[in-house]
Amino acid sequence: MNPQRVDDAVALPPFRVPAFWYGAAEPRATLLLVPALGTAAGYYRPVATALSARGIQVLVPEVPGTGESGPRPSRAADYGYGDLVERYLPALAALARDRGGERPLVLAGHSLGAQVVALAVLHGHVAPAAVLSLAGGLIYYRYWDGAAAYGLLAMAAAVTALTYACGYLPGRLVGFGGPQARTLMRNWSQAIRQGRYPGFAERDQLAVTVPALSVYFAGDGYAPRRSAAALASALGGELRGLDNERPGNPHAGWARQPETTVACVEEWLAAAGILRPAGN
Repeated sequence: MNPQRVDDAVALPPFRVPAFWYGAAEPRATLLLVPALGTAAGYYRPVATALSARGIQVLVPEVPGTGESGPRPSRAADYGYGDLVERYLPALAALARDRGGERPLVLAGHSLGAQVVALAVLHGHVAPAAVLSLAGGLIYYRYWDGAAAYGLLAMAAAVTALTYACGYLPGRLVGFGGPQARTLMRNWSQAIRQGRYPGFAERDQLAVTVPALSVYFAGDGYAPRRSAAALASALGGELRGLDNERPGNPHAGWARQPETTVACVEEWLAAAGILRPAGN
């Protein structure tokens, strides 16, 4: 299925941020899917196509400076978690509502995208019908075990040092797939060290009153069970584990062969009363 491109979906200068709309013949809900760090929107085409075939319309934006969004992060082009939570996501939610009409809006995110969605909901910047985290979690190092926890701390230190040296993160040096914004990566590193996202105080969090699901994948070292469980707890939602059906890294592999994940999402949305009957 070829999606419809929406240019300038978000006003976030200097970045131009397109999004991609996957319609459905008989729409039952609308889902906004926020990508992972350094992952282009096109990577999620199998997911969006499978969901749209089940009557779930999907909007997939680019992360600023990634994929078909430009310019790339640099000393002159920067943003942080605050920009994503307070400007980027609300604008995209409004676009998804406009495109989806009266259908219930589900906010979903993968990895970094799940963190952005959770922060936006917890701090009252968006009010969806449901929240969905896919291979996402809170990234405090204590949610990892043993050597993995120390490795995560070392990565946070290296990332911070590189942003000060270069004015941005040269992502390919540390496996992030491309240049990343310095403020975003410093925020990310602080969350790893301290368990808190800069600018978002826990005392200001709201109680989430809509259904929420956090899905983790067996063997995912980037979002292990305890990390996903912490996010589920923050959202007052449910935690589910799925097996990875694709060889390689389960953190991203689920999106290339998404049948089990999509079936899980559809079943959960139906059980939560989010999906409308087709044609209504």
